[in-house]
Amino acid sequence: MLFDDPALKALKQSFETKKERKEGVVRASDRSFGFMETADRNSYFIAPNFMKNLLHGDKISAVITTDATGRNQAEPESLIESALSDFVGRVKVNSFEGKRKLSVQPDSPTIKTHIPCDDRRQDKSQELKNGDWVKCRLTKHGLKDDRFRAEILEYVTAAADPKAPWTVSLKELNLPLQCPPCPENLTFNEQNEAREDLTALPFVTIDSEKTKDMDDALYITKADDGSFVLYVAIADPTGYIDENSALDKEAAKRAFSIYLPGRDIPMLPRELSDDLCSLREGQVRPVLCAKIPVTTSGEVLSSKAIFTLANIKSQGKLIYNQVSDYLEKGQADGFKPSAEIDAQLKLLVEFTHVRDQYRCTHSAPFRNHPDYEFVLTEDGALDHIELNYRRIANQIVEESMITANIACGDLLAAHFNAGIFNTHKGFDLSESRNILDLLRQEGFEGATEESIATMEGFSAIRRYAACQESPYLDCRIRKLQEYSQISITPAPHYALGLKNYATWTSPIRKYGDMINHRLLKAMILQRPSPRLPDADTLLTMNTARRVNRQAERAVRDWLYVDYLFPDIEKKTVFKGEILDVVRGGLRLILQENGASVFIPGTYISDDKTALEFSNTTGELLVRGLCALRLGDVIPVHIVDINKTTRSIVAAPVEPVGGLKLPDAQALLQQRRR
Repeated sequence: MLFDDPALKALKQSFETKKERKEGVVRASDRSFGFMETADRNSYFIAPNFMKNLLHGDKISAVITTDATGRNQAEPESLIESALSDFVGRVKVNSFEGKRKLSVQPDSPTIKTHIPCDDRRQDKSQELKNGDWVKCRLTKHGLKDDRFRAEILEYVTAAADPKAPWTVSLKELNLPLQCPPCPENLTFNEQNEAREDLTALPFVTIDSEKTKDMDDALYITKADDGSFVLYVAIADPTGYIDENSALDKEAAKRAFSIYLPGRDIPMLPRELSDDLCSLREGQVRPVLCAKIPVTTSGEVLSSKAIFTLANIKSQGKLIYNQVSDYLEKGQADGFKPSAEIDAQLKLLVEFTHVRDQYRCTHSAPFRNHPDYEFVLTEDGALDHIELNYRRIANQIVEESMITANIACGDLLAAHFNAGIFNTHKGFDLSESRNILDLLRQEGFEGATEESIATMEGFSAIRRYAACQESPYLDCRIRKLQEYSQISITPAPHYALGLKNYATWTSPIRKYGDMINHRLLKAMILQRPSPRLPDADTLLTMNTARRVNRQAERAVRDWLYVDYLFPDIEKKTVFKGEILDVVRGGLRLILQENGASVFIPGTYISDDKTALEFSNTTGELLVRGLCALRLGDVIPVHIVDINKTTRSIVAAPVEPVGGLKLPDAQALLQQRRR
């Protein structure tokens, strides 16, 4: 037959071979079409008839064709990796011919597909209702199987559960909902180790009012020559937890305590974190203590630091705001320290100013951005948000912990050449040309490809940026930096201007600090070193840190949409700081509450040709002239909140670049029609 003709088969094979194929990631649009973005930053149109079998985020292989207008488009051919595997979504229950039909809407701002599903739960005691949250697994994909289908694995929580923001966010990321259980007959395993008795010294803890897991206490002395010796006493959970125990394995798996708005999930059992290891006022506690000399100029003398096992008794659970009020104003409601603690606080202030000045000279000052504390109602709703700036009490603790971690980093590097180190490589040197162009534009002289690769050069640039009236340069260089990482070998921390930096001051909350405790103890007691961290440990910790941050952002975004919804009708005006300039709009943070909002270009001007959003330079150009840029603060009001995608859309209150301001509400209504 003709179809079996070898020549025809060869010709068809030749046509197939000549087809242009590319791999890329699917990006859905607000409409029925989409795009495939490739690694070389090209974008190819995907027609609606293909998009119905795809999900936003799918990685696919596609044949590149050209339509009648000459536009390149992608025709999906095979699925490389699905955007969904296990996921959390909301159930929709339909009845058809007397039978319940289930589908699930994935909890994703970009995936709007309702996926038919089967109930495969082992425990079906909870009847599924519309809107309930469930954990699912995708079993069929449209591109691979011509249809989508999923199976329900687990009931998560009810549709109206006020705790849903926390429960759903944690389940989506496969994070624990509770702290680990406490082992029976938990005992302190280091009773026979000699400990220095420091219980007579007036150590104090400084924390938030609600803090229960106090893991650091401070004491300080000052010599006649003006130098200091800072004592940092840290809780000792490794005295209770053997490194081969089941509890240690669980802590290693979690890697960190999880801190979410209004809720925390400890890495260790609360019996340890909030009680046995917590440095409670008036109670004797075993600690790992460092005595760290600091010169009159603020230099930390790591080589002369002494680490020891000790017992202390905190003589005061001090609260950040009360301490700051007392030190800044001379008095504080509900707080009147003894003469001994008063003297300690004043010495700690002196030490803090000396260390701050040293860092401002040798590395760079910290930006004083506020922390946003979410205060919840009894039923779990967001009541209000409190802004907490870095006041003097916060700075005391911050400088003390940094000092302690400098000493630990240098010691572990010298003694073991191993440990858990926090590292930062400085600039992303693949962006060297852009960095040098930016520095010349902003008046920084003398920078070279060689100098920006050094810690000294990096620190000098950051100091220069911190001195500028506008935050633009500081915002730009932050976007041109590498991300900080955790390392198991010593490496510099450019952002802090330090050769080594290893944290050990939060062993209740960080497994890496427990590892460093064991290394320090091996050195103190001159015994064989414990198990050194390996690549698997490193991967677990870096992954956990990233995922925990995702969970925190997810809960915050969820709470913000309910909290700010009434402000649409009120037309509340907020101060919006520009964080990013993207194609088609601006991303801002509301300074009053920390919420992230987006301003689309259509809400800035009806004339699209007048606007140019430059992600490269971080600027909004109006007819070729810079109208707004990173770090600028403008008045905005909220126009729309999508509770499904948990996104907040805002609009400027005042005209930008002399352009007429569109009616954002009218545009919104028009779009909805």
